[in-house]
Amino acid sequence: MLNDTLPKYFDPRKYASHESALEGYMPLNKFKELCAILASDEGNVFIHLDFRVDEDRRYIATGSLTAQVQVVCQRCMGAVSHDLALDLSLAFVYDEDHAKNIPDNYDSVVMIDGDVILVDMVEQEIILALPIVAYHEESGCNPTAVKYASSTDDAPDDEKPNPFSILAQLKAK
Repeated sequence: MLNDTLPKYFDPRKYASHESALEGYMPLNKFKELCAILASDEGNVFIHLDFRVDEDRRYIATGSLTAQVQVVCQRCMGAVSHDLALDLSLAFVYDEDHAKNIPDNYDSVVMIDGDVILVDMVEQEIILALPIVAYHEESGCNPTAVKYASSTDDAPDDEKPNPFSILAQLKAK
């Protein structure tokens, strides 16, 4: 079911018991922490989650997130388009102690009074998926930024005299 507006809160137990799906778009500008590290808050995140109860009676959701975000190029400080496509395997737990018993193939999400704040859950998944360092292709960056970021510019020039050569001459005397 494609929702025009996704719920702010949802009860994963209810969705899992009915084997329901949650699907829809959420604007990037709803993610405050994420927008603070992006170059732009324009765009949408597409969310698709299928809920179920597994054989160990855990509340499980599998699905995907897709988005195109603008991250900051670390060479020229301009915006770089980055496509995100995440596969999600989530297990909903009551507290951190229950999260320790979740298999490694699931990410645990702690429910607060039986509910999950959808924006917070999605935002954390996106932040974890962002590249640590983003760059344009060299042809896409500002030419001045490429010049200063080039590793050949960091090499010492052979033409500069060593400032300590005077001391070596004094020592030789």
